[in-house]
Amino acid sequence: MRKIIFLASLLLIAFDVLNAQKLQYDIFTGTPPAGFTQKEKGKRLLYEKRDGNTFCQIHIWPAQKGSSDPDANFSTDWNYFGVQQYGIKEAPEKQQVNHNGWEVVTGGGQGSMNGIPFIVTVSTFTQKDISWCVLTLLNDEKYTDAVDAFLLTLKTDISKFKSPSGPVNTLPVSNNNPAAILPGISKYTTNFDDGWQATPLTDYVRVIKGNTEIRLLYIDSKLDDARPNTTDAPEYYWSKYVTPYFNVAQPQKWSGVEYPVIYFMEGNAVNRQTGKSCYVALKIVYEGGARPILAITSDAASYRQQFPHPNDLNRMQAYNKFAVTSKDVIGQWNKSGGGGVEYYNAYSGTYAGMSALSTTDEFTFSGNGSYNSVHNSANTNNSGTQFAGLKYNGKFSTTDWELLASNRVSGKTKKFLAQFIAVKNGYLLQLTDSDYLPLVYTLFKVK
Repeated sequence: MRKIIFLASLLLIAFDVLNAQKLQYDIFTGTPPAGFTQKEKGKRLLYEKRDGNTFCQIHIWPAQKGSSDPDANFSTDWNYFGVQQYGIKEAPEKQQVNHNGWEVVTGGGQGSMNGIPFIVTVSTFTQKDISWCVLTLLNDEKYTDAVDAFLLTLKTDISKFKSPSGPVNTLPVSNNNPAAILPGISKYTTNFDDGWQATPLTDYVRVIKGNTEIRLLYIDSKLDDARPNTTDAPEYYWSKYVTPYFNVAQPQKWSGVEYPVIYFMEGNAVNRQTGKSCYVALKIVYEGGARPILAITSDAASYRQQFPHPNDLNRMQAYNKFAVTSKDVIGQWNKSGGGGVEYYNAYSGTYAGMSALSTTDEFTFSGNGSYNSVHNSANTNNSGTQFAGLKYNGKFSTTDWELLASNRVSGKTKKFLAQFIAVKNGYLLQLTDSDYLPLVYTLFKVK
């Protein structure tokens, strides 16, 4: 780690040599590193070189709004790359230098991935509230000269930095703003009596009141399945939903012992897009998958006033609720479910049979105002199975929160409490029997 740990000492003269400029990325120009292959030029600029079992990677991350505190920006970068991505537990030995207005904080350590050890170096550059980062990974010091030579060619043009505008609770991703409503329903804004307003976006439901924003992130099974067993849920989802958008120097993880387990992190933050200070808190609720709830407030006091305990965030899930219209429910909606129990003799341990129940419910609503529904069940007890089925058809109508269906049980009209629930890539239709509230049909659209 002769040169890598204190890379910043070499960067004192960076951007001032070598006029040949073939590289253009974000606010940077320079000469690509000799012998390296460009692997990516989008979210980041990535160069890589491999020689047999040795390798080196250079990552240049674009300039962004950050904190005016260089240590805070470095802590955010180090926590994300060194700790979360590469599992470095030891605090880095840091060095800070200044070059032409850029405060450069550098630190490094030994990380690993898939059992392969390598050296990780993070250098964070700060000028006022603008920050950018250089990350290097290598398992042989023979690459250090090439890394240094490349960095010496880099020049920055701060005039190319485009500062986004917007309130502190605006997420800097184009498909997650109110102009990119999750399509599929007509009434995509719900104004609740207590002042909260909900809007379904492509990745989450955005719930706002005053200077507080809540993001009800959708279940993402692929993301859930990708979580390593060695990474606890709060840190994992924090790295996905907080770190890319907020600088948080010292996030705090919930340490209370309670059951069910509370998966929660929080901390003072700086919005990377706007540069404004805020407070963020993330709660993971497990109900059919991970349901992250992200809260963003102006400061810690405002957050605590509204949510004194982490479990107080759970109630915000009720704001994923959107009005129905007759036009929006047209189509076929299904639900299926079931379960089973196997029995064993408590004294002998021998198998004593099983029972199982499976059900299917199907509603079809037509454009002419008619509907039909089919409800089937199969009840298995030991070797025998009993089947049952009900069919209804008639007329239907809707108001914002109700659906009336004629000719149900005994020919009577049934009132269902109705709402849409936003999920990833669409909506669920929830119909609750107003005469028997435990009977809830949560339906997905088939066609």
